[in-house]
Amino acid sequence: MNCPVCGSTIAAKRNRCDKCGEDLTIYRKMYLLSNKYYNEGLEKAKVRDLSGAILVLKKSLELNKRNTNARNLLGLIYYEVGETVSALSEWVISKHFQAEQNDADDYMESLQSNPTKLDSLNQTIKKYNAALQYAKQGSDDLAIIQLKKVTNLNPHFVKALQLLALLYMKSGETDKAVKCLIKASKIDVSNTTTLRYLHELGEMTTSLREESGNTDRENVRRVQEPTVFPTTTYKEDKPNVWVFVNLILGIAIGILGVFFLIVPTVENNYKNQLKKQEVEYTEQINKNSQNQGSLDKDNKDLQQKVKDLQAQIDGFQVVEYDDTIYNELFKAAQLYVQELMSGNAANIDYVKVANELSKVEFDKLDKQEAKDLYNQIKDATYIKASEKLYDEGHDVLYADRKYEEALQTLNKAYEYDPENVDAIYFIARSYHQSSDYENAKKYYNIILDKFPDSKRAGEAQERLSSLN
Repeated sequence: MNCPVCGSTIAAKRNRCDKCGEDLTIYRKMYLLSNKYYNEGLEKAKVRDLSGAILVLKKSLELNKRNTNARNLLGLIYYEVGETVSALSEWVISKHFQAEQNDADDYMESLQSNPTKLDSLNQTIKKYNAALQYAKQGSDDLAIIQLKKVTNLNPHFVKALQLLALLYMKSGETDKAVKCLIKASKIDVSNTTTLRYLHELGEMTTSLREESGNTDRENVRRVQEPTVFPTTTYKEDKPNVWVFVNLILGIAIGILGVFFLIVPTVENNYKNQLKKQEVEYTEQINKNSQNQGSLDKDNKDLQQKVKDLQAQIDGFQVVEYDDTIYNELFKAAQLYVQELMSGNAANIDYVKVANELSKVEFDKLDKQEAKDLYNQIKDATYIKASEKLYDEGHDVLYADRKYEEALQTLNKAYEYDPENVDAIYFIARSYHQSSDYENAKKYYNIILDKFPDSKRAGEAQERLSSLN
């Protein structure tokens, strides 16, 4: 212990400073009480009562701000619940009070030595703040998308799990809310916010649990009733020589056990593992042979399809007709043939082919063969192109709040597939977010008129009611 007045070192049982004469009785009691709170916080942290541990450790630091053990433990708990900034703050303060032989050095070095992880945690905080802003503005769907990304990047972010559960509760998805809250309770068993949400959720879903049995009720009750653990007083243990003697004997017995018991078992396991890998390699070789045969068949089918399409294209090259009418059709057909000749059906750029085909003036085609070719390419590309454009418009542009660009992409998806109800819905949502309420109403009504039985009809009706 150091004197708080002059900073000199004080003997263990001295109650007065030999240098400045300051009475240290009260200070020593405060130090002992701070250590007691630290021990209580450590016990709570071991049983994952993290909220209780944070409160106790803060009391410890109020009594002794230089208690670096308590401050480092508080930083670890903040890191465990996903609050990285608070954790780093505590470790930096700890480093300031104890520059040498401080565990905070290892904690900060472990975090800062991995730029990828540090950037991931930084993105987590930004996305959580963005989700919180969306939730305040009433954009619950965007908030849920961001929070899912947050919980994927940092599954221990308790506040993100709680906010996600709250949004699920608001939208009536009680099962998903319960799952989020149970995950949060496993991280921090006595968090009052989690327990309050579970209590409210229990009242909301009483009838549902009575129909499905008592399993959910017991799970919720088990999370809501945290175990109370007795706390112990601070006590310095005296050195015990027999502990070291027993430790040496235990090491010796462990070495003998390794040679006589573990080594033969490991050797047998290794042999069994080699045999198992040999069988797996044989099965994999057989499977690859079968897959190669399937790929060869698909390749032959694609080549035959290319030949058929090329034959149709060659059939249009007749002098009696005005070739300029068919130029765009020829370009679209040749582009489609090139995509098929790439040899991989999964990598065909359907959007590119569909864009080229949309330039064709179908009404001017006077040959039936040309119309058949047009319809064949349209059937093969338009629906898949619509799906690709919807994914880009919804998952990328709409999620990033680029509503003007999202409208261009989603309208193209709707043009290629008028049955794509998801594209219609998010066209309306994009107009809605852009405050173009007339166009938003127009597309909401399209869903209600043409797709009354779809899953988007109820959402469209709710949005339309809010606008009206």
